[in-house]
Amino acid sequence: MKVIKKGLLYLSAIALAVIIMITVNFASKFQLKPQEVYKVYLDGKAIGNIDDKQELEDYINEEQKDLKDKYDVSKVYIPSGVDIQKCTTYEKDVLTAKQVHNIIKEEKPFTVKGYKVTIKPNTEGEDKIVINVLDKEMFDNAIKSVVEAFVDGDDITNFENDTQPEIKDTGSIIEDIYIDQDITIKESYISTDEQIFTDEKTLTKYLLFGEIKEDQYYTVQEGDTIESIAYDHKLATEEFLVVNPEFTSANNLLSVGQQVKVGLINPVVDVVVESHNVIDQESKYKTVTEEDNTLNYGVEKVVQEGQDGVDRLTTKMKVVNGETTNVVIVSSETITPSVDKIVKVGTKIVGGGSGIPAITSGDWVWPTISPYYVSSYFGYRWGKVHEAIDIAGSGEGSPIFAAGAGTVVTARWNGGSLGNYVVINHNNGYYTIYAHMHSLTVTQGQTVQKGQQVGTMGHTGFATGTHLHFGLYRNGMPYRDGIPTDPLILYR
Repeated sequence: MKVIKKGLLYLSAIALAVIIMITVNFASKFQLKPQEVYKVYLDGKAIGNIDDKQELEDYINEEQKDLKDKYDVSKVYIPSGVDIQKCTTYEKDVLTAKQVHNIIKEEKPFTVKGYKVTIKPNTEGEDKIVINVLDKEMFDNAIKSVVEAFVDGDDITNFENDTQPEIKDTGSIIEDIYIDQDITIKESYISTDEQIFTDEKTLTKYLLFGEIKEDQYYTVQEGDTIESIAYDHKLATEEFLVVNPEFTSANNLLSVGQQVKVGLINPVVDVVVESHNVIDQESKYKTVTEEDNTLNYGVEKVVQEGQDGVDRLTTKMKVVNGETTNVVIVSSETITPSVDKIVKVGTKIVGGGSGIPAITSGDWVWPTISPYYVSSYFGYRWGKVHEAIDIAGSGEGSPIFAAGAGTVVTARWNGGSLGNYVVINHNNGYYTIYAHMHSLTVTQGQTVQKGQQVGTMGHTGFATGTHLHFGLYRNGMPYRDGIPTDPLILYR
């Protein structure tokens, strides 16, 4: 029993010593009185206490001299994800501003005060674009520079001041200029590991090209023209003029050895210009075929040459980033009437008799009614070949005609870009395509004559407005083995 009692006393002494040690440690860690401190959190996790929040902020600002020089700012702020809350605690341990600075420096980049510009896309499914700037006025100036890349500065000034000259015979009046995206600008603390635009020139380049890259140059060679250089570098002529604003027209002369920019533009925003226009538009002549039983079968005789006329069109036009996307012809006046070409076609069969169907002339007919407007030509557009011309202005539901006789090899709905479309094999190495139609009036395998209606104008598929996508291909089918060719060669 004495042994047991001694053992119990020994254990009790040890326990008492442990309690005393814990109490001493606890007492040393905590004061008898509570104190007010600032608890610092990093992404929701506490990293320590500090005495003075302002001291930490001042220390961060003083230490980040490189960031202040880089962004030309007077102050650098705590990182995003760092939260500093005032609290009352018995905890005695307090970190210095330097210690907390060093901890968060390893985990998070610091921030500077600026603006987040959010550009909401018009196309569903596309991501919004966020641009960081330090100066709101710099962004406004960059947007203005982008607008001036597509619209002459004098025209903008006259529009803003309501001093546009009246249209006498022909001309144009701007009715509206705007950016076709929702743009919001919000003051924010921007992390220095994000891209931050600090100068107007770089921001303007980004808004025009969609990225920041070195300018691409080409040295002019003997025989070069603006049109040929643009095509060789996958640019539309209008795009070439945007990246080389010192030129005012595709007809400007170039000097051998001169350097010009040839980078592809990909605007971040859409600059829209809506205008009222009075223009003179060429009106193609028609070919009239008359049967003549005094001429041998297969013989053609031109009895009157055709001559193009001129129509004066009053239009409402919408242009997006230099590209015409919609044209409405308000009225039309004939300035010079066209003259029909009259061709007599022989039906006489040697040995007597007649009545065999006439052979149609080799000329091609225009695929739409008049008046019309060619809103986009064959060539590069946004880095890709536009393998057709776009003809607008005739109106939704207006007739579309076969440019020449042949066999319909395709007449169907395409769920992608073409919408309702027709392809005709003209049996002479040429194929024509008619796309975005509202409706079709022919079927696959059908034989059609020159000028026969094949459908009506519409805006099905990927079409920005009512128009006909009219393409010509040599030695093969469109978008397969055929060679895309400018359809206007048929009418020269």
